[in-house]
Amino acid sequence: MKKGLFILFMILVVLGGILLWHVFQAEQTTPEQVFNDYIKQFSEQNFDDMMQYASKEELENYNYTRNSLAKKYQAIFSGIEASSMSVMTKEFHYDEDSSSYKGRFTVKIKTFLGDIESSYDAKFLKEDTGNKRKEWRVKWNPSMILPGMEKGDKINIRTFLPKRGEILDRYGFPLAIDKEVYEMGIIPGKLGRSKEESIKKISDYFNIPQETFIKALNQKWVTDNVFVPIALMPVDFHTEDVAGDHLPGVSFQSRKIRYYPEKESSAHLIGYVKEVTPEDLEKDSEYTIGDYIGKTGLEEVYEKQLRGKKGGIIQIQNEIGKQKTIIKKVDAIDGENIKLTIDSTLQSEMYEAMKLDAGAVTAMNPVTGEMLALVSSPSFDPNLMVSGMTIEQWKEYSEDPELPFLNRFSSLYAPGSTFKAITAAIGLTAGTTYPEKRREISGLRWKKDNSWGGYYVTRVKDVSSVNMVEAIAYSDNIYFAQEALEMGADVFEKYALAFGFKDGFSLPIYLKKSQLSNNGIQNEILLADSSYGQGEVLMSPVHLGIAFTPFINDGDMIMPVLIDDNKAPEHKTVITSDVANRVKEALIQVVELEGGTAHNLKTNKKILGAKTGTAELKSKKDEDGLENGFAVVFDTNSPSILITALVEDVKNRGESHYVTAKIKPILDSYLSRKESY
Repeated sequence: MKKGLFILFMILVVLGGILLWHVFQAEQTTPEQVFNDYIKQFSEQNFDDMMQYASKEELENYNYTRNSLAKKYQAIFSGIEASSMSVMTKEFHYDEDSSSYKGRFTVKIKTFLGDIESSYDAKFLKEDTGNKRKEWRVKWNPSMILPGMEKGDKINIRTFLPKRGEILDRYGFPLAIDKEVYEMGIIPGKLGRSKEESIKKISDYFNIPQETFIKALNQKWVTDNVFVPIALMPVDFHTEDVAGDHLPGVSFQSRKIRYYPEKESSAHLIGYVKEVTPEDLEKDSEYTIGDYIGKTGLEEVYEKQLRGKKGGIIQIQNEIGKQKTIIKKVDAIDGENIKLTIDSTLQSEMYEAMKLDAGAVTAMNPVTGEMLALVSSPSFDPNLMVSGMTIEQWKEYSEDPELPFLNRFSSLYAPGSTFKAITAAIGLTAGTTYPEKRREISGLRWKKDNSWGGYYVTRVKDVSSVNMVEAIAYSDNIYFAQEALEMGADVFEKYALAFGFKDGFSLPIYLKKSQLSNNGIQNEILLADSSYGQGEVLMSPVHLGIAFTPFINDGDMIMPVLIDDNKAPEHKTVITSDVANRVKEALIQVVELEGGTAHNLKTNKKILGAKTGTAELKSKKDEDGLENGFAVVFDTNSPSILITALVEDVKNRGESHYVTAKIKPILDSYLSRKESY
């Protein structure tokens, strides 16, 4: 009897425990806990986990499963580029009137259009979860995606793209613009029965590798009726050009691309845009896949101003596509136009004169500092960088020994004898050089003494008695080497550095920093070589031109300007007016004297000043090295232009005379145009 009672007691204990366990399980989650967990998963965009708190029965009323609704959330919030969702407020209470629990929370959503604040209302119910258990769940409805949504509604998201700003020359002519072109593509379902044969035919017609078509058509999103883009057509392409050819599956759509009317002539200055890379997207959240970004030149420097700012709209539409509510709308802001001081006609003429050689030409107004042209040759067509090069085109550029991608107007070169104008100014300033002073020099070779060993200085013209003007006109290395040795390295360096070697120039283009020497001028041979622009002296063509502006502006070096903003030019006094005018008069004789090295520039219309130079590239004195030719030339009456030109490898081609011959027609053309204005 006792045993039976004990067994009955134990059974009751077990049953009671089971009952208590079920009661405990049924009440282990409260509505407030569900509310908080739902908000947490929502704000973290863990939509799969969030759906576990949504009533399954309520979702079925709207024809959703937890999985399908989680995907819808993911698509919508990815579409608006919700990078973060932060909970601003939340409140939870029991509503005695309706005998139900209610919650309300507000979330700030960071989207591609900026912040959106959305307030959500939540109600709760107990739902059978199986095993005779009931759990609190959110009574879901469409307004819990975005407030205002109802059954059948959808979110429509559109991006408004800004117009990229144009880059214009000083007269408003375009150097970089947006242009409508055709994009050739394939509609897979129209390729016909033999797709391989059709692709081969199209590939041959457009000279595009078959692999390009196959790769494009194998993308996951491709279906029979969609347009699959293959390649951009040239700007002058017309669809009628292929109207008579049977090319199954070929279709065309128009689109805007960046276009560079001046092509090669301005490529190194203007640069180009390309489609963003994953690295670009990591650096700047303003961009999305498919956007274009400035990669080189002024397109890169002024990317922020040129690109403008995207706009867009996030709106609720009903099931037939009619707008119900605008959640967020932002107008696009077009990019700014950038107006340069460049004269595109002069730029083009300079490139045409230079395009068969490796070198650079720069032009500036020496009084205002306005850069009129910046040319590097050889060059490349930046339009091909935008639309995409063929394998053959890329190979031609990349294997060219003349390095068409190298920007030569910003690169460093030994300036050769053009530097003698600066050395003359230093000597006049230091008092070492003066007009009446002559040097008696014998022969074409000279060295100070036996301490120089086998090293000597050479000159090209054997003149026994030479003054400063003649030494500049005839480009006498020995004269300037002796002058530099007399003034000494300390004096030479002190005054030479003032010609722009200490400070950079505030141009929006990258210029390599010039140098007077590697680590100071520490011996007489280096000092002698430096005096005529060899040794370790390195200058960019841009800097070399700027360094000549004091001779035109009574001793003031004018700072260069590339943006046309009507600001007064900046200047820095580096020599006296008297020194500047003495050097200028000597530079005029370089052109005027029959034996002057730039006498072939002489014209009856204008009085010109100039200095030429040839820099030898060799490691030993008696080596047979390459030579670079230089010329700097400017008009002296009402000065309006100063041209600096460099041509690589001029040996046995006329040396610096080869350079001045290139400059002359450009200069004559420009000065004639100026007279007609």
